[in-house]
Amino acid sequence: MKLASSMQKTSALEKHFHTKHPLRMFYRDVLDEVEGCKGHFDLSAVWARLAPSGNVYRLCALQEVRLGHCADLQSQLRELAEEFEETLGGTSEERYNLLIASLKEAKVDLDEAYEQAEKGWELDSFKTTGYPPLEEFLVGNVSRGLFVAPAEPGAWKDWCTSKLVGCMVAVVQILGPVMVVLSLWQDPTNYLQHPLETAKRISVNNVFCVERDMGEWCTILMGVVFSFFVVVQLLNYAHEELEDAYKFGRLAGCASFWAFAGGYINAWCVMWNILVIPVSFWKLTHASQVVLNAMTILFMFNLDDLAGTAGAVLGTSDTLFQRGLCWNYALLSQCPLDLRDVVNPKATSAADFWQLRLTATALQSARAAQNAETRVAPFEQTPLLAANRNGHGVPSLEQLKVCMRFTKDGSIYQLPSANSSIQASLWQLLVWILRLLQVLMPAFYFVVNKPCTHPDDATAASKY
Repeated sequence: MKLASSMQKTSALEKHFHTKHPLRMFYRDVLDEVEGCKGHFDLSAVWARLAPSGNVYRLCALQEVRLGHCADLQSQLRELAEEFEETLGGTSEERYNLLIASLKEAKVDLDEAYEQAEKGWELDSFKTTGYPPLEEFLVGNVSRGLFVAPAEPGAWKDWCTSKLVGCMVAVVQILGPVMVVLSLWQDPTNYLQHPLETAKRISVNNVFCVERDMGEWCTILMGVVFSFFVVVQLLNYAHEELEDAYKFGRLAGCASFWAFAGGYINAWCVMWNILVIPVSFWKLTHASQVVLNAMTILFMFNLDDLAGTAGAVLGTSDTLFQRGLCWNYALLSQCPLDLRDVVNPKATSAADFWQLRLTATALQSARAAQNAETRVAPFEQTPLLAANRNGHGVPSLEQLKVCMRFTKDGSIYQLPSANSSIQASLWQLLVWILRLLQVLMPAFYFVVNKPCTHPDDATAASKY
C-alpha cells in the first residue's frame, strides 16, 4: 500500500509540474531550499576553514597522534582498575570494562559560573551522559608493540590499510618522477643533457622552422599550452600546501613521522615534476601524447590526496578527514592529562567512580580546587600576545598557540610546530619558483625544441 500511495503522489507531482511553468517551479524550488537552510549551521565549512585538505600522510599522522593518547589513557585506566580492586571486584579486564561502562553513564556537572558564561546558549549539549573527550580515547583497545595499533580486528585492518597505502604512495612520489627523468636523461631528445650545444643551435630560423610539418607544430603548440597548465596546477597545489602546512601544524603537526615526512615528500615530488615537464614533452611526437603525459604528471603528485585515488582506496574523503581532525583537537582540549583529575578518590562503587565537572574556564580537577591539566592547553603568554595585536584578550583559534602532551611526564610539543614553519618556508620558496616558471616554462619549451632539419643538411648527410 505504501508503494502504491507513493506512486500516486509521484504522478500527482508530475501533473502539477506539467500545469506550471518550469522556470517558475524551478525558482520556487530554490526559494524552498533557501528557506530550509535558514537556521541551519553548516559546520563542514568551519572544519574546511580550520583544517587542511586531506592526504594519506596527514591521515596516518592523525591516526598516530590519536593512538598515542589512547595508549596513555588506557594504561592509566588499567592502573586505576588495579588500585580499586577491592572496591570493584572481578578480574582486571572485568574491572576495566566496568569503568568504561560507568563512564558512559556518568553525568557531567556545570558550575554556576559556567552556566552564566554560556547564558543564551543551549546547555543541554554540555550536560551529557558520558564524557565524549574520554570515551573517544578509552573505548576501543589499542596494543603496544613496535607500533601503537588498534587491537580490534576491524580498526586494525583500517590502520594497516592506511599505512600500506601511505608507504606505497610515498614510494611512487619519491621514486616515480626521478625514474622518469633518469630513463629519459640519455635520450637524444633531452636537450638539458648538453646545454652548451643546445644554446648554440638556438636561433630564429631554428625556432620558427618552416620545414616542420603540421603534426610537429601541433605537438609543439600543445606542449606549450599544457606546460603552462601543468605549472599552474603545481602552483595552485603549492599555494594550498603552504596554507595547509600551518593548519595541520596547528592542529596535529607534532610527534609523528608521517606529519614530518608528508610535506617534504610532496615538495620533493613537485620539484622533480618541474624537471619532468620539458624532458618528457620533448620526446613526444603526437599532440595526443602531450595530453596523456600531462595527465600522468598531475596524477603522480595528486596520488596522495583523499579527494582522489587515495581517498577512494581508503574509503574516506576530505570532509571526513577535516571533521575528524577538528574533533580530535577539540576533544583533546577537554581531555584530562591525568585521569586522577576526574576520578572520585572516595568512590565506593563504579557508579560514583567518575567525577566530571566543567567550570567557566576548563575541566575542574577532582583532587584540588583548580582546573585539570588537559592534553591540549594554551600557553599562558598567548592571550597577552593577542591583546597586544588585536586590542582584546581573546585570541582566535588561528592565533592560539597551544602545547600538546601525550603523557604526564612526557615531552611537551608546541603547536604550531617548528616543523610546520620549516615546511611552510619550503612551500613559499616553491610558490615563488612556480610563479616564474608559469611564464618561463612554456617559452623555454617553445624555444628549446627539436632541431630544425634543413634540406641542405639532409642532402649533405646522404653523401656520407
